[in-house]
Amino acid sequence: MKEGRIVLYLGIDIGGTETNYGLIDDQGELGDIKTIKTPMESLTQFLDMMGDIYDEYANQIDGMAISMPGIIQSKTGYAVHGGSLKYIKKMNMVEMLETRCETTIHVENDGKAATLGELWKGNLKGIQHAIMLNLGTGIGGGIVVNGEVLKGHHYSAGEFSFIKTNSARTKDADYMFGFQNGIKKLFQNIAVQCELPIESINGYKMYELIEAGNKKAANCLNEYCYTLAIQLFNLQTILDPERIIISGGISGNPLLIQLIKENLSKVYEEELGEGLFIVPTIMGSKFGNNGNIIGALYNYKLNEE
Repeated sequence: MKEGRIVLYLGIDIGGTETNYGLIDDQGELGDIKTIKTPMESLTQFLDMMGDIYDEYANQIDGMAISMPGIIQSKTGYAVHGGSLKYIKKMNMVEMLETRCETTIHVENDGKAATLGELWKGNLKGIQHAIMLNLGTGIGGGIVVNGEVLKGHHYSAGEFSFIKTNSARTKDADYMFGFQNGIKKLFQNIAVQCELPIESINGYKMYELIEAGNKKAANCLNEYCYTLAIQLFNLQTILDPERIIISGGISGNPLLIQLIKENLSKVYEEELGEGLFIVPTIMGSKFGNNGNIIGALYNYKLNEE
């Protein structure tokens, strides 16, 4: 409470396709979330969108907590780049936004924000060593070491998409982890194997096919989980997490977590024999698509301490 009222913030999750936003209170409780298309053409259009969102809530909030793609220096708000937002490069997001939005603003990378949300109130609460992977167009996420999200010296820790998966094809983007295990390739494989138009395949359709007994779709998902398990094994040897959280649109169905667990056990047994490493616990995220905003608020609170 502040001066007898509930403290509210404007939480904004800027994505490469859509931007989600809404009010969130000091304890991380979200109100109604609205969605608008993210402008991809210019910085001017982006600022207009952010200004319009701010104007809608300006007289209700004590600050803005923002999650966005790219390499972000969360303490200062400086963006090395904005990921899929090509017009954001080498600029201070906080300083720029504060010229239009007259309130306190803090910004964090979306993968790290999602990890912060789980660490604060979700399935990583109390966990000291963990990895979070968000399965989307690419592979985002975060790393938890000693109970804190690892930022890295250049703030690029957790940029899993760029992991190379084929030493013979190092210059081929198709062989980066973000492409190999991005959902676009999964959906493409299902469309080809099931002889369906690519535009008809999404997460709902994939699980519908599998539940109807389509073995080709089921094999595609299982193969996807096997290649994912190989990279989880690699990350295990480097970071030794206690828990791995899987998020993203397709993670809502428990079949995905089940297949990842089965394939991860298979990889451990195939490569090393059972018992050489302890397999980490695999779980889905608690907050799903809302985790970025919850984590953005936690980042805000940490920066204001």
